[in-house]
Amino acid sequence: MIWPFIFLSYASLFVFGLSDNIRGPLFPEIMKQFEVSNSTGSLMFALSNISGFIASYACRYLLRRYDRLSVLRGGATGLMLSMWGMAASTYFPAFLFFSFTFGLSLGVLGLVPNILVAMGSSSERKQRMLSGLHTMYGMASLLAPLLAAAMEHFTGNWRWTFVAGSLAPMFLIIYTLHASHKSLHTKAEFSVEKHKANKKKNFYPQLFLAVMLSLAVAAEIMVSSRLALYMQKIWNYDMEASSLYVTLFFICMMLGRLLFALVHFNKSPRFLLSSSLLLTGLFVLAGVFIHPLFLAGSGFVIAPFYPLCITWISSEFPEDLDTAVSYMMATDSLMLIFMHLSIGKLTDLLSIKEAMLCGLGFVVMSFVMVNSFHYLFRHKGKTA
Repeated sequence: MIWPFIFLSYASLFVFGLSDNIRGPLFPEIMKQFEVSNSTGSLMFALSNISGFIASYACRYLLRRYDRLSVLRGGATGLMLSMWGMAASTYFPAFLFFSFTFGLSLGVLGLVPNILVAMGSSSERKQRMLSGLHTMYGMASLLAPLLAAAMEHFTGNWRWTFVAGSLAPMFLIIYTLHASHKSLHTKAEFSVEKHKANKKKNFYPQLFLAVMLSLAVAAEIMVSSRLALYMQKIWNYDMEASSLYVTLFFICMMLGRLLFALVHFNKSPRFLLSSSLLLTGLFVLAGVFIHPLFLAGSGFVIAPFYPLCITWISSEFPEDLDTAVSYMMATDSLMLIFMHLSIGKLTDLLSIKEAMLCGLGFVVMSFVMVNSFHYLFRHKGKTA
């Protein structure tokens, strides 16, 4: 075990989760401040997703030129400056510009920890360390709205939330200066011949796993992002009550990842991933047709999918992990854009209830891909 890698990964993903979830609670105030519509205001999320895709794809080229620690520091610095820029913006186009750079920085900050924790973990502990890593995201998801509420209470101005949030990447940068990291981070080895051989051999299986993962992430985000709207439209809950269900979803997700961080399940990745997806589908169906508490509870059963998938990817491509994870992050960004657009359109055309049911298609497709990977790529073998 290389503990400095583990600690740095956990700290980085906590900063990623806090920053990623801090904008949602501020969205109504930002629209009010700049006097823009919902559709125009949503550009702040769309632009950050687009730039996140660019960053995820470009990050593998950065990792050939710079060591992982330098790339991580660059992402944290960009994130801090972007949050300052959004806080200081007086015109909406300027705010959108910093939303774009915010997404670029998040793309870097979300990719590197998944690589470092896989590199720093022993094979026996890798699954638990990755589950622990993504538990940090769950904790940050819970703290982000609390930070926004606290800053609103004490300052009455949404801009100070971004200023307070920028302290997280600032402290991360300071932590990277600790002596324990200096001798451990080296530039990723890169050989043109080996890269070309690996790219030709691994491109399709890596892309297949990336799409498989992004479909499950789309299902997860579909529930978490639409749960409050579902409770208001279908069950006539007010904003405060519906927000409690979203909070419960994230608590369930955090507990699910914490369980897998503490307990090692002696089952194959395919069995565990398939079980997670099957239970998620059942929970969503029960949430729509029986009681919405099942929708909140779906966070518990989808929780282990992401860390388990990273474990699987790192075992399939141990010497090409930078590229595999960059494909994964880039595909996530594209799939989320598609999910938000399609679920939004279905909600307008049908209703939020039918849209949630149609969203189960993401779970079904991911389930099929989990169980067909080794049949399609069984002759490919692992990265040489």
